[in-house]
Amino acid sequence: MKIGTLGTVKNPLDRRGVAPELRSSLAADTTLVGFPSRVPAFPFTPVEQAMQQLGHLDAAFAAAAQGCDAVVIDSVGDYGLPAIRAALDIPAIGAGEAGMMAASAGGRRFAIVTVWPASMNFIVKGLLRSYAIEQFCTAIRNVGEEGALDSLAGPDGYLAQIRDGQDGIVARVVAAVYAEIAAGAEAVMLGCTCMSPIAARVQAACGVPVINPLAEGVRRAEALARSDIRTPAGLRPGRDALVARMVDAVADETPEDCPVCVFAEE
Repeated sequence: MKIGTLGTVKNPLDRRGVAPELRSSLAADTTLVGFPSRVPAFPFTPVEQAMQQLGHLDAAFAAAAQGCDAVVIDSVGDYGLPAIRAALDIPAIGAGEAGMMAASAGGRRFAIVTVWPASMNFIVKGLLRSYAIEQFCTAIRNVGEEGALDSLAGPDGYLAQIRDGQDGIVARVVAAVYAEIAAGAEAVMLGCTCMSPIAARVQAACGVPVINPLAEGVRRAEALARSDIRTPAGLRPGRDALVARMVDAVADETPEDCPVCVFAEE
């Protein structure tokens, strides 16, 4: 079985960058293959968010064309999820949706702890409204500062520090989880798929369920793909090619730092 992770720069289960928090929950015959967004815009505002929706739709078409049995959006932002579901006849899962549904299961009160600064909260708030679970989310707690957006990429950048589990970042995340537990949260969802590598460490340090949205997303995609339930694609002829040509116009532009949430090593 092959699952496409939309926005991931490479196969997260290859030998150079094995992600055990994902591998341990998947069947031995399941592989994850990354399909990057070719739109080089970081979603600073709703304008760039709309650009990424098109980029992720383009990536979804590529994944389907290469025989993927399901696709997962490798971002809590769930960029383009409604369009992707309308366009494909294979299961399409958003990591944000999967994580939020798991966190709020049974009416559970949950908080979101994210490494992104507060200026990025518009993405998560929009999804909470869209998925009709605002009433279950007690808070969004940001452990990242606005200055982090100025130094995302590179071997010493903010994302590398998260991926490598820098002690200071993990400690801030754990402290934030404890603060939300004290405030009444019964579970905590990590607010970015880039936090997947540190999820197990955070869970081990905390006394409530810590939801890894990327792991929830790939597990859900695998289960749906194995059920072999297909939905008719509502795609008019030539639309995939038209989307590809639209994205071609910007695909060669210099990428902005972290155009999508990426958790795997280069």
